[in-house]
Order: sequence, then structure tokens, then C-alpha cells
Amino acid sequence: MGEKMESAVKRFLDIQEQNKLGGGQKHIDRQHDRGKLTARERIEILIDPGTFSELGSAVGTTSMRMDGRIPEAPCDGAITGTAKVHGRLVMIHASAFTVLGGSTGQQHLMKFAKPLEMAAKWGIPMVNLLDSSGGRLGYSDVASAGVDWHFRIQSLYSGTIPQITVLMGPCIAGGAYLPTLCDMLLMSRISANMWLGGARQTAAATSEVFDKNVGGADYHMQLSGTCDVVADDDEQTILKCREMLRYISSNYRETPPRWEITDVPAREVPELLDIVPDDYDQTYDMHEVIKALVDDGDYFEIKDEYAKNLITCFCRFNGEVVGLVANNPLYPGSILEINSCDKYYRFLQVLDAYNIPLINLVDTPPAVPGQDQEELGLLRHIGKILDVYATSTIPKISIVLREAYADAGGLIMGVQKSMGVDLAYAWPISQFAVEASTLDYRQVYDKGIEADAYDAYLDRAREKVDAFDTALTWTSQMVDDLILPQDTRKKIIEALEITRNKSEELPARAKIHGSPPV
Repeated sequence: MGEKMESAVKRFLDIQEQNKLGGGQKHIDRQHDRGKLTARERIEILIDPGTFSELGSAVGTTSMRMDGRIPEAPCDGAITGTAKVHGRLVMIHASAFTVLGGSTGQQHLMKFAKPLEMAAKWGIPMVNLLDSSGGRLGYSDVASAGVDWHFRIQSLYSGTIPQITVLMGPCIAGGAYLPTLCDMLLMSRISANMWLGGARQTAAATSEVFDKNVGGADYHMQLSGTCDVVADDDEQTILKCREMLRYISSNYRETPPRWEITDVPAREVPELLDIVPDDYDQTYDMHEVIKALVDDGDYFEIKDEYAKNLITCFCRFNGEVVGLVANNPLYPGSILEINSCDKYYRFLQVLDAYNIPLINLVDTPPAVPGQDQEELGLLRHIGKILDVYATSTIPKISIVLREAYADAGGLIMGVQKSMGVDLAYAWPISQFAVEASTLDYRQVYDKGIEADAYDAYLDRAREKVDAFDTALTWTSQMVDDLILPQDTRKKIIEALEITRNKSEELPARAKIHGSPPV
């Protein structure tokens, strides 16, 4: 080896050793004392062992403090590269909090933006392991434009490749847009916080004092609905991300990888007869139905603590990944509520973007939304889910278990064929109606409704029609066939096979998107 080569190799190896320490052992110890992991430790948990190929390892900071000093910032606080997760390639961006608090300077921002462009070009998912104190203030090269254009490319590549953020630290102000623009957000209960203003910034500006729970993982799961998955600490949250990646396509051109078939396709599920009561007034937990139906009883739930009267989850039938949306009679309320509509809308967007079939399990309650929901703009939120359901081109399969009321959510749960459901089945005990209400409208409108009109039209709208009357005529376009409860799993698998090569041409548009309600 020549002298120049030896010197260059030594310099390269020195940089790699320095990168391993990030901001130094003192900052690593402080990170661990907070219950947090370092960026490289997080990457190793996410990936298949030995598959990480780093990009930009020799990048350093170009930031200069206002006093003229240039700080030490290995990798400029951002570790990027490709790796395999369950044998499939992903792109990873991990912010290193041990390096200047994971703050974003110009090179750090470029190490987010360029890998995202690469991932979109190569058709592989982008995973952000986020732990950043925000913009690197007090430095000469941090332009305000550094943040907004990477939001633009996030939006440009939305629906092209999956974008997933695992938040394990602070996320504040403009930086908080990054996770909300992703397809999925996972948050660590012990370390993640996300605010637009933040506790200290808001207190300084308005004197308002935030509750300590504002912005945490449970806050964004239970109240704001921004978070999709919560786990107890960094490791468990990353493992949840690793599991979730098994259910999502690598890009918009592909379907999710099939899993090994470990369950019997034609398996009957007679236990459903005991789980689902034939007394319509008796509640039950739809999670038990899902466990009985899906492969090996395994499913991956999204937003499990938000709008709990609606279940959204990934699962498998005969090794094929699907997205499942179901009413849950255990919790009161119509799914035609703002939170439920938004939960469904967001999930269905992801399914349609990445070619994941939709299964609906329908048992709408005899309940309609009230005045408080109307005042908050419920119709706009219903319009959003109506739009995305009608325009989605994935296979859509629905099973009516007991009740299907149009004004309690049946319209967007695959009950009406004209809304675009491919195959709709119903159990023999199911009943259908346009309206769930039992109110005597004459008590509300008084003389506005004449008796003959009431009897001839209005009362008929909520007349409950049983499954046999509904299936009697195909011109009603409600039910393709009646099925026995124990055959439900088998019929879903058959329907997935029938619709696998579905081709649906939408009307030509000037642009590739519609204009859904706000």
C-alpha cells in the first residue's frame, strides 16, 4: 500500500470511528439515562442484521455559529442509508440526538431530502427514526427555505412509496409537519413529544402553561388522532414499525408480499355463532370476530385508542395482506362521527395508495350523530370518506353480520353496491334500513308531515328489511349472496381470489386527483 493510500484509508477509518461515537460518550450516556437509544442502536433494532449500507458517512457540518466557531458534528447529526427489513429494502434516515441535539442544519436537511428522492426513484419505503430538537438556530447557514422544500417533496412522493416516521424525541413547530405528512406515525410513550408551539414556546408567547401530557404519545393517540401506533419505549416502538412493514407494499406499483400460508383456507369458524348474539340489542367485541376469521388470529391494529367504535387493522387471509375496517358494537355511537370518519378516511387512503384490498365487517348501530357533530362540520368529514371510498380502485369486499343502516355508516361500509363494493355478503340474521332512527317525525315537525305521507314514505325509510327480502332481488343491488356465519372466512378468501386482477377505469380527469371536501 502506498503512502497516499495508507493516509487516505486511515482518515476514512478515523471518520468511521468518530461516527460511531456521534456527539461523544457523555452525550450517549445522557441519551441512555433518558431511557432513549442512540440513532445507530435504533437502526440495528429495525433492520435485518448486517444489512445496513450507509450513505453520506463522510458528511460533516457546514454550519458556522454566529461567533465564527464551527462545531464538531459527525454526519451532521443525520445517519442515512439502505437496509433490509424482512428481506426487503428500505431507506432509513435517523436523527442523532447526541450530535447538537439532532438539530437540522443544511447537510442534515439534505440527508433527509436526497434519500427520500432516491427511495422514490428506487421504489423502496422511507423510514424516519426521528429525535430532533428542531432547527439549528444561531448558525449562519440555516436558511428558512431548508425546511419547507423538504415538506414539498414529502407531498410530491406521497402515495408513491410508503413514508413512515417513528418518533422517539421532541418534534416541534415546523419540524412537526414531517410526521404528519407521512403515511404512518409511531410514537414512543417514554420519549416522544410533538407540538406546533411546544410548552416553553407557547408559555413565552402567550403565558399559557401546557399540561405535562400535552403532545405525548397517548395524547396524540387518544385525543388528536395524529398517531397510528404507540409503544412503551424506543425498542418496542421500532419493533412495531418492523412488524408493520410486513403489511405494506414497497411502492405504488406493487402489492404487499404474501406471507407463508400457515392457516387452513377453508377453515370453518362456528365460534362466530357464539361470539355474535342474534339479539340486536346485545353488544359484543368485534375484535373477537376478527381473531376468529384472520390467519392465525393475528392482526395489526391502527389507532386502537382513537374512535374505538371503528376498528382499522392490517391482517391476512390465506397469506394475503388486507386492510380490515369494522364496526365495533362494544362502543356506542355511529361511525358517521368526525373522528371515526377521519380514522377510516386516512386508513383507506393508505390502502388504495399501496394496492391493499379492503374488507368491511358491518354491524352498524341504530344510532345517528347529534347536534354537536353537526356543528363541527360532520358533513364535510362524511364527504371526505364518501369521496375516497367511491374513487378507490382496490378490491372492496363487505360482510353484513347483523345490522346495516345507511344513515349510521352502511353507505361507506360496502353495503350499497352502487358505491363501488365488489362483493357484498350478508348473514341470514342481518337486517337493512335506510334510517336507524325510531323517532316519530310528526312529534318533531308537527303539521309539516301529513299522516298519509308519513305512512307512505317517511316511515318506510326506516322499515327494517331482513336479509332474505334484501337478497330476493338483484335490482336492489345490496347483497350478492347470503352466507352462513361459519363460512365467512372461506367466502372472504374466495372473494379476494376473484377480485385479485380487478381493473377499474375511472373517468378521465384533467389531473390525477379529485377535489375532496376539506
